[in-house]
Amino acid sequence: MRLIESIVPFYFLLMLIEILYTRFKKKDYYFYEDSLADLSLGVLSRIFDGLILLGIVYLYSKLYQFSIGAETLDHYFLGTSSFLHWVVLFVLLDFLFYVAHRYSHEIKILWASHVVHHSSEEFNLSVALRQSFIRNIGIGMFYLPLALLGFPVESYLIIDALNRTYQFWVHTRTIKKLPNWFEAVFVTPSHHRVHHAMNPEYIDKNYGGVFIIWDKLFGTFCEEKFEPRYGLTTQLHHYDPIQANIHVLKDLFSDLLTTKKKWQGIVSFFSYPSVRPDDLQIAEDRGVRDPKVWLSHHRLELTNKVYQPVHRLASGQFLYRVTLFFQFMFPTVMTLYFLKRMHFYGLAEVCSVFVLLVFSFYSLGNLLEGKKEWLSVEIPKYFSWLFLLVYFFT
Repeated sequence: MRLIESIVPFYFLLMLIEILYTRFKKKDYYFYEDSLADLSLGVLSRIFDGLILLGIVYLYSKLYQFSIGAETLDHYFLGTSSFLHWVVLFVLLDFLFYVAHRYSHEIKILWASHVVHHSSEEFNLSVALRQSFIRNIGIGMFYLPLALLGFPVESYLIIDALNRTYQFWVHTRTIKKLPNWFEAVFVTPSHHRVHHAMNPEYIDKNYGGVFIIWDKLFGTFCEEKFEPRYGLTTQLHHYDPIQANIHVLKDLFSDLLTTKKKWQGIVSFFSYPSVRPDDLQIAEDRGVRDPKVWLSHHRLELTNKVYQPVHRLASGQFLYRVTLFFQFMFPTVMTLYFLKRMHFYGLAEVCSVFVLLVFSFYSLGNLLEGKKEWLSVEIPKYFSWLFLLVYFFT
């Protein structure tokens, strides 16, 4: 976790370089509101990541007590002092990431979390930070077998951080093809562009985190043959970070409450994301469970322009963009501050701050969408912040 936090400035430096490069090349790869939504989702994920990771680490430590033990690893030259220890763990963790990532696309309840990362219609480095606030649950649970194999929790956390760090740079359209030997072994921007596409030919491909060899071994590899159309088969068309996090979960529970076939509603939680109870399936699409098939009959979805809010509050104006930036930076700075110091506060205090942080990003979502009621949300938000700041600093 600390490794990721320490290199966050480097992430922003790379994003700035990509923005300047794309402007110089006159490429429209960034859209201001969309990128702010990406970054807001990244901050929201950090708010919850630490708490969830504490639970994962607790489970990992408990399972480690039943592992084959450090002595056995030392016997096979896999002790923590061995270079082989880190190489083997890096490869194993990346394989487990492939498995977790693939199931996150094939099981609806896991997709409900992972969909956040795919819901942008853009593809740039800011999208790499667009993560679900419960990401660590869906991915972290798949890493627990490493504990039974005897890898200490400290080793797991370090390699996990390195794995995530590698995945940042592949979210770009500015790098085309790399040398053949590199493309053959490692995940590249070209591979990952395919993964983020909603074209029928590209859906459910290229799940690898660092190594593309897993996709080639298990039949999920696809070469980039044309420029993808990014996003979801049914686009989100929303910049609200809260809505982006919960929209599939809402659909799941709405289907469960609405359907007369309750068992099918429960089963759909663990089915492919496009599966719904039979009585809720759209008439003309009844029985069509594969988005590749659905899109082949709805090609218009592939040609629609990238979503931009209708109102946008004169978003081309400088003052509007400055306002948006301030609305993003204030809760972001508060998040970083309280994450560093939350161990000094009680549970009620931490929960109050976290609720207000989430509310702040909900308010930002209203502004990004150009909703007229955004000001009525802003006033109570800032009064709440004022109260908390007086409480903590007086």
